[in-house]
Amino acid sequence: MENDSISSSSSESKLPLIVGIVGFALGAAGLVLALKAKGSAEAATVAATKATDSAAEVSAALAQKANAADLSAITAELGNIKSSADTNNKSFQDAIAALQAAVKAKAAAPTTGGAGSKAVVVGPGSVAVQKGDTLSGIAKKAGISLKALQDLNPSVNPNKMQIGQVLKTK
Repeated sequence: MENDSISSSSSESKLPLIVGIVGFALGAAGLVLALKAKGSAEAATVAATKATDSAAEVSAALAQKANAADLSAITAELGNIKSSADTNNKSFQDAIAALQAAVKAKAAAPTTGGAGSKAVVVGPGSVAVQKGDTLSGIAKKAGISLKALQDLNPSVNPNKMQIGQVLKTK
């Protein structure tokens, strides 16, 4: 029985030793991890300091290049230029539209057969008044009498004819 008590007491004395070794190993691992974390923190601090210094340099360089008042003036001038360009663009668009309308009107208007010597025939039995035309001149060109032309166009005032006005000839 004595042997049993010795063996039990020796196993009891090993337990604190094992716990101590495990505790030491865990403490050493914690210390190693803490040293690595401290190194990483120092590296991050250095990087942050460099970034702050770089930002300060950029800010100083920008401050030397142009101040806020200059930038505001430039922005306002660019706004004026854009507004002027928009106004000019609108004017150009209006002018283009007017030219297109004039071209369409010109294309739709009848043309003379020669150097203004003939009446412009708009359709069968009609002519368009040209610059310098008179009612008697139109009648002569159409080969009808002045009275016949007046009878075909009773609402036409010979003194107020408009260029492009269409008169019946038949």
